[in-house]
Amino acid sequence: MNSRRLPLLIAAAALFALTGPPVTAHAAVPAAACLDGKTETRGHSAVDDGEIRWTDNTAYDDARKFAISTWQFSGSKIKIVADSAITSNDLEFKDGNLGTSASAPLAQYERHGSIGATDYVVFNKQKLRGASKNRLRYVALHELGHALGLCHKADTVVSLMWKNAPSPGYEITWIPDVDKANYKNLWG
Repeated sequence: MNSRRLPLLIAAAALFALTGPPVTAHAAVPAAACLDGKTETRGHSAVDDGEIRWTDNTAYDDARKFAISTWQFSGSKIKIVADSAITSNDLEFKDGNLGTSASAPLAQYERHGSIGATDYVVFNKQKLRGASKNRLRYVALHELGHALGLCHKADTVVSLMWKNAPSPGYEITWIPDVDKANYKNLWG
């Protein structure tokens, strides 16, 4: 080792120990295209006047609460708040029997679309029986993403919105940057 460089290396190591690794600027993650030629539009969401008013008729309360709080990330524009006696319900979380076949969904977002109509996130009790906490949270995050107007993404990007759920144990339980970018494109 070059002895003239040794003091510089010691100084750099001491600075690193005190301040941590250098911070590098990351390029903004671009939004991802929808699958199957679809587009994300506000009209495919449960959002009404900048908010989603929800009610709950599900046994998966932890998953619902987690999804709502996680989608309220720093910079999010859409408020997701419980319905009240004087507001119109935009979204209901409920349980249903959607089948057990390989093609049956873990849950689904049902858009009804007319003025004053309630949209639904339906958890498939038949497929979610015995599912882990992270599996349930992933499913709720994904379906609430649909209620916010997001569409399915290719599995070549890290997204909550993959068409096919990841294998158990590999669930995403945060809002990836690509989903934040799509959200921002849709809602500002």
